[in-house]
Amino acid sequence: MWNDRLRLSADVYQRDTRDILNYIPVPGLSNLTNYLNTNIGSMTNKGFEIDLNGILIETKDMSWTAGVNMAYNNNKVTKLTASDENATGIETGGISGGTGNNVQMIQVDYPMRTFYLYQQVYDTAGNPINGVYFDRNNDGQITADDRYLSHKADADYTFGFNTNFSWKNWTAALSGHASVGNWVYNNVASDTEMLADLWTNQFVSNRVSSATKSMFTQAQYLSDYYLQDGSFLKLDNFTLGYTFPKLFKLNADRAASLNIFGTVQNICTFTKYSGIDPEVYGGIDGTVYPRPRTYVAGIKLNF
Repeated sequence: MWNDRLRLSADVYQRDTRDILNYIPVPGLSNLTNYLNTNIGSMTNKGFEIDLNGILIETKDMSWTAGVNMAYNNNKVTKLTASDENATGIETGGISGGTGNNVQMIQVDYPMRTFYLYQQVYDTAGNPINGVYFDRNNDGQITADDRYLSHKADADYTFGFNTNFSWKNWTAALSGHASVGNWVYNNVASDTEMLADLWTNQFVSNRVSSATKSMFTQAQYLSDYYLQDGSFLKLDNFTLGYTFPKLFKLNADRAASLNIFGTVQNICTFTKYSGIDPEVYGGIDGTVYPRPRTYVAGIKLNF
């Protein structure tokens, strides 16, 4: 549109996938592992993608372009074929801490990697009560039947954006991306912040100080207290440069140019997630090693 100053593309899709794989438990045998990668069923992905790019300003001394893309995806398990798991689903999403704990479930009519946890009970001050969960089926006791399917690991919407600006000999560029609707289980907190780990062998152990501050005396691995909204906005890269167009003459018709630039990578993240980084594959945050912020300076000499 407008003599190519604005370009728009849009795609709509549906993808049906059969024989999806998952690492699931199998009946124990003396000569066989208790877990195997196996085909467990089918799923469907539906969504759309939009890409928009525009030339906002274009003059002799100034240029400004910008682009943005957005994608929406709806995922749903349509069939389970592994053993007799159709009624109860297949547990997945193994975590650190305890033995054999899983915090996700694959179930028909739900998205892949839907979280499967107990509903935490809070006191009047809004603090979680240690080991107390809602009796969701009202049978007078807390059992595995009180766990429930809630949020999912994958985002509903993802976004990307970039912009480039130049004025005379100056240039600047910025890019980033965002995610909305993805949830994260904070396994770093659930595995390290319990008060029982504060004192080990007569000294305070090497322990992560969690931002959640639950004050749980014992581990509560299956509490939805550790399930948090992982939506985020990240500024990925910013580059600023200046070009000296005629540094020195090469001959009567040509001159050498010099470009000086600086770049910052992984600038900042805006999120409500209490952990270090909400962008984790599969929705389970089990690491405390952050992505580094990198500074780069460079010089380009063109003959």
